[in-house]
Amino acid sequence: MPATTFAPARPVPPNKALVVASVLLWALTGLSLAVIGFFVLMIGVWGMAAGEDVTRPLLQVAAIVVGAALVGALLYVAPGVRRLSREARLTLLGALACPAPLVLAAHLMTL
Repeated sequence: MPATTFAPARPVPPNKALVVASVLLWALTGLSLAVIGFFVLMIGVWGMAAGEDVTRPLLQVAAIVVGAALVGALLYVAPGVRRLSREARLTLLGALACPAPLVLAAHLMTL
């Protein structure tokens, strides 16, 4: 029997382009969610101050955000995505998570 030596695997350095793209996409997503949160808060406060029922618009916004989060969570555990490197996975999920809050924030700003 030949004697073989096993060496520990060397860690692979992260792909800097993917890291930068991931950070930018998730920062844009976070900023969009902050804008949405501000508008939801202001709509709620103004609606309550005016005595209006603001349940429907607030539930629509919440449904869109929760739906996008659910799709992202389901995609994160998909077998094809789990095989990707960490940087590629975060960049892919950031690219898919970014449009929904960004469009919703732009829509709320133009109301």
